[in-house]
Amino acid sequence: MNILDVLSTPTYDTAIEGIEFHSYKPYVTSFNRNDEIRIPINQQDLYILPSASTLYLEGTVIVSKKDTKDKATSVHFTNNALLYLFQDIRYELNGVEIDKIKNAGITTTIKSLISMNEGESKMSNAWGWNIDGIKNNHGGSFSASIPLRNILGFAEDFKKVIINSRHELVLLRSNTNLNAVKLSTGEVVDDVHINKIIWRVPHVKVSDKEKISLLKLLEKDRPLQMIYRNWDLYEYPALPKTTKHTWSIKTASQIEKPRYVIIGLQTNRKNSASSDMSQFDHCNVRDVKVYLNSTYFPYESLNVNFANNRIALLYEQYVRFQQSYYGRRPEPLLSEKQFKDLAPLFVVDCSRQADNLKASPVVDVRVEIESDSELPDQTAAYCLILNDCIVEYKPLSNIVKKIS
Repeated sequence: MNILDVLSTPTYDTAIEGIEFHSYKPYVTSFNRNDEIRIPINQQDLYILPSASTLYLEGTVIVSKKDTKDKATSVHFTNNALLYLFQDIRYELNGVEIDKIKNAGITTTIKSLISMNEGESKMSNAWGWNIDGIKNNHGGSFSASIPLRNILGFAEDFKKVIINSRHELVLLRSNTNLNAVKLSTGEVVDDVHINKIIWRVPHVKVSDKEKISLLKLLEKDRPLQMIYRNWDLYEYPALPKTTKHTWSIKTASQIEKPRYVIIGLQTNRKNSASSDMSQFDHCNVRDVKVYLNSTYFPYESLNVNFANNRIALLYEQYVRFQQSYYGRRPEPLLSEKQFKDLAPLFVVDCSRQADNLKASPVVDVRVEIESDSELPDQTAAYCLILNDCIVEYKPLSNIVKKIS
């Protein structure tokens, strides 16, 4: 800014004339377990902004006393409870899947725990996020508005409008409701009934000048790129009772190479309403190493000891994630004690990689887990991989393809 430019006049951004939210409903009206729920946007002459869209849910959880069959007056939801009601969530553009999360509850819980700060966590109470869980005293009735950016990496990273395309959000209901609630002794879940699902999507109204510019772009049918990071979850349902285990996860292409790998363990929590599915267990794990071909991360062993509270290096990895992933000053959601008790996650940063790894056409991903004692029975491992992803679409011919 030139302090001597006394003749300067104010300028106004008039490219966008307005943003209006429109509600889209699914084809079906019942949302039972294992149902596939499709919410389409078929009108193509729109400027859609998926990154600012939200998923609105209404419903009721019915919990009763096992002996008397009386309904419970209050229901204790787990943290992030409503996303545990869905198994898979995916986004389709012109009939082509461009992003998908598996096991929506676990995936979004892990991602939110490492990404959120305290202020964001408080704002997220509107969609059922609370690290201590939520006690519902309204007969189990609930409503929530969940930002799509907290569900899909595509919506978090790609913040531009999409032109002249058909959109569809597809949700697959989970086969169980047990992971969304934490029951007291003698309580059973009768049902989790979802009454309403609405996808609220912003339509962007542009000025005539911008509209002409976008129409010219449409006529050229130039391929437009969408660059984002997707969240890819892998599960090992029952780890063997051993102190050292190697888990071969996947073979990735050069484009979809892992940038961050997050490992979490749970013992006897899945499909158990007496346990909190949104929390993780340390299982006395001493070290976790991620191998991309022959290159491993981190370079030095952590030598964590949970019994003696030697977790400083592990907590430091967790804190540094926000700075590395978002390029901002880290503001961790969890204190060191909360991290140890609620979410002892191993956050491995693989974003900086050697030239020999970059030159390889494919990348084999495997994880080595070492513990001080044998892993307990019914211990499941979850591995969330954050990958680079590039999708191209042609707005006139409606061709969509992933670049790999």
